[in-house]
Parts: sequence; structure tokens; C-alpha cells
Amino acid sequence: MASSTSVDSSLWWDPFHPFLTELENVSLSSTELPPTLMKKMDDNHAWFVGTVSLFKKPNEKSRVALDSQEVKIGAHTLSIQPELKAKALKLSSYLCLDEVQSYILASRTIEHENVHENSPFEELLHMVLLEYYIERQCLLKCTRRILLHALFVGNGSKKGDICDTALRLINDGLENKLISVLQSLLSSSHSEQMDVDLFTFWAEETLTEDNLILDILFIAYYESFVRCNADQWKALCLLYKGIISGSYNMEILAISSAAIHSSRQVKVRLLFILMETLDLESLLQMVHDQTTFRHGVSVFTLSDFQEMDAIVSSLNAFEIKEAGPLLLTWAVVLCLISSLPGKEEHNVLLEIDHVGYVRQAFDSAAFNYFLDILHSDLLKESEVCCPYS
Repeated sequence: MASSTSVDSSLWWDPFHPFLTELENVSLSSTELPPTLMKKMDDNHAWFVGTVSLFKKPNEKSRVALDSQEVKIGAHTLSIQPELKAKALKLSSYLCLDEVQSYILASRTIEHENVHENSPFEELLHMVLLEYYIERQCLLKCTRRILLHALFVGNGSKKGDICDTALRLINDGLENKLISVLQSLLSSSHSEQMDVDLFTFWAEETLTEDNLILDILFIAYYESFVRCNADQWKALCLLYKGIISGSYNMEILAISSAAIHSSRQVKVRLLFILMETLDLESLLQMVHDQTTFRHGVSVFTLSDFQEMDAIVSSLNAFEIKEAGPLLLTWAVVLCLISSLPGKEEHNVLLEIDHVGYVRQAFDSAAFNYFLDILHSDLLKESEVCCPYS
């Protein structure tokens, strides 16, 4: 047995719950943050960009590392206890989590929750599972809070320390990472070892994470920290298509009343993102100013719109009513483009049957769907209801 083994320093993380509390204790109107808090944001930058993907999957190197007397993770050292190691390896299998990270979670849970390390595994499993999802969701909530704070104090200027922090997250790839993580969550499956109670818990927490990711994306697009390009819009539209058509795990996850409610929130949030990122305001301004498409400010090119239409046209509101609102919005986009001068520049889009989209939308009661959203508490329950409204 080796006395000491080193593993990747990225496996370590400081607990995110106290950090989130610090962030939430700072008023959203405050333009200056305490230097200690700014340093913590800088220290955790990689986690905020990598988000929950930095909770790694099991791997051989980490499993073997736990055979040592101690494991070094950057500047941190774990003293390996044989009894806890055995449970951490079982936890790793349940959580599909790196063995060293599973050991860290188990050790912290025993310390914080006054659980004895000799307690039955089932008792420890429930406590660690809860601790794990608290960590994951506090990490996502920290990122959401940073962007929300930047939205409030930036007021369009994007100046100030918190705005710089938010922009750095975006510039370092947060948008791509969030979409990738969302795709993974929507395709994830539960461990076969889970009983009904654990499966229900896993399903509800997975949907909560879906919604947190969509909140972060919406804020980023709403405040124009980043403009959604055609590739991202197509990826998100394909996700929406998969969700409403049942290709992803949404129906499997909707096992409880709370999970059903969360799954509806996922659909609505993603729909709103797709609508927001079509940038109807810019098209309306171009129509008002009688600006040709070529001289306008649309983030999408004509070929982009054609590729996007290929995906939108595959939606059928006659079969799936949730497609109706998006088809109606898409019809408005096409109608606005057709109203621009210089039609010879965009005549290829004029050939698209936007009236057919409108017909589908009306036949599927798209307006009623919108009204149901407005009259429900789906968006009022969000901590970022201001941008959605």
C-alpha cells in the first residue's frame, strides 16, 4: 500500500452552500462586493464555468488512490480511513461519482450531520445523496446569482466588478458548458440500485437542476452577456423538440406531483429562451426603420434562418400542442422579415409558408397555452421572475 498518492487538483471543491449564503447576503443593488468575496469568486472560477460537470464520473485512478494511506488533491490532503473508504466506493457506484469525490462527500457528511462512520450504509447513503445535490444546486445557484447581480447593477453598461466576473464566465465558455450539461441531464438514467424513494428523489433533483441551468441561460441571453448564435439556437430547439416529443427522460422523471410541476417549468423556460433569442425587437426596429436585411443588426444570417426553419418545420403542433407557441413565434419572425425592403435579398425566406405555421398554431390553441402560462405560478416561483416578466 502506497503511503501517499496525488490526484488531479480539480477533484477538490470547497462547500458551495456557505458561499451562496455570502452572495445572497449582498444586496443586488450593491455595485461593490467585499474583496474577500471577489477572491472567492476568482478562486472558484473554474467550477462556475465547468459547473456540475466537474463532479466527475468514477475512474480507475481515483479508485486506486483510495488504497493509499493519504490522498493529496492539490494543496489538500485526505487521510484515508478503511471503513469510510469501503462505503465511499459503494457511494461512488450509486452516485456515478468519482471515488475520491465520493470520499470527500462521505467525510463531510459524517462531520456535518453527526452521522457515525459505522452507521448502516443505507443511512449514510440518504445523507450523502442529499449533501451531494445540495452541493450541485448551490453551485448552480451561485452562478445564477452572479449573473442576476450583474443584470441588476449593470443596467446595460456591463461595468463593475460583478459584471466583469459575469462576462469572464461567459467568455470562458459557460454558455456551451451549460447546454452540454443540460443535454447530459436530459439523457441521464438512474442507477438500477435505487429503490422507489431514491429514484423519486433523484428525478426531482435532476429536474431542479434542469430549471437552474435554464434560468442561468435565460439571464445570460436576456442581458446580452452573450448573443445566442444559430448553432446554439438549433441545439436548444432540438432539445425542446426532444422534450415535448418524449425523446428525453422527462416522462420518466415525472414520477411525483413535484416532478410533474418541475417538468412543466422546464418546457416553459426553454420555450421562453427560444423566443427571447430570436431577437424580435431587432427585427421590429428594422421594419420600423425600413432597413434591408443586409444592413440590419440580426445575429442570424439568411442561411441561418433556413437551417433553423428546417428544425422548426419538423415540429407538428397538430400532434404536440407545446409546439404551437414556438411555431407562432417563428411565423412572426418570417412575417417581419418579409416586411423588410429589398425583398430580392431574402426571397428564399419568402418561399417558406409562414401562414401554415400560423394555422398550426391557432389549431393547437397556442394563445391558450400562453394564457395558461401567464395565469399559472410557473414563472412567479422562479427567483429570476423579473427577466421572465
